[in-house]
Amino acid sequence: MTTAPRPTLRLLPAAAARPDLLSPEESARLAAFRHEARRRGFVLGRTAARTLLAESLGCSPEAVPLAVGADGAPEVQGAPLHVSIAHAAGDLGGAAIASRAVGLDLEAIRQRRPDLWRRMLRPDEYAVLEALGGPTDETQTLLWSLKEAVLKGRRTGLRAGMHSVRLRQLAAGVGEGRDADGGAWRLGYERRGDLWVTWALAE
Repeated sequence: MTTAPRPTLRLLPAAAARPDLLSPEESARLAAFRHEARRRGFVLGRTAARTLLAESLGCSPEAVPLAVGADGAPEVQGAPLHVSIAHAAGDLGGAAIASRAVGLDLEAIRQRRPDLWRRMLRPDEYAVLEALGGPTDETQTLLWSLKEAVLKGRRTGLRAGMHSVRLRQLAAGVGEGRDADGGAWRLGYERRGDLWVTWALAE
């Protein structure tokens, strides 16, 4: 695998949430959420994105032109940067930024249905699963998270389906993937406690 740039990442624990940084539009979205975990996750993700982008753009976090695109994905208005936001159960939030399309996912390692791999992997990906040790909860969660990171980078989310992403050559925290249009993605992953942190960066 060739060396490729990494996105810039920021992960924040629940205590780092800064609701005072939200824009009026974000505050209105926050008020509409009924579940506390969803509210915490939203604030954490926006806090991570705003503080990270502020450092890159040279402005205050409140002044970051962070908006929501027509497809529902976050975007930076008037700047040549891409951003992806993720959170896990309100306990960890994160953001990734890059000069090209980027996707970030945080996924809790938990019990999965034993045959989940058959639903999300194409036959030509089975070797990737076997190389990771077979269909354990840990490996199935990792593969799910990597595919979701690519789908977030494509700004389709799960609407496009897991089979629209093909994974290959996963080893030592890096990998490669292809999307349904043949686009190449550089992948990265690391385990943090009971979570997988995964990212996808367009080649």
